Amino acid sequence: MINEWLKKLGRLLCFLGSHDFRVVEVSFAFGGSSGIEKVECRRCGYRTAREAPP
Repeated sequence: MINEWLKKLGRLLCFLGSHDFRVVEVSFAFGGSSGIEKVECRRCGYRTAREAPP
């Protein structure tokens, strides 16, 4: 029963924009630009790309 509540709470957090991202793929660039990482939410499956931290 607690597990069901935690899943519902996690989905609510995703709906509000607070995702639990994991890194799927990282691409590094040379020169002045930084790399790009593709991330996916563990709870809802939302995928996006963001700038990799230096």
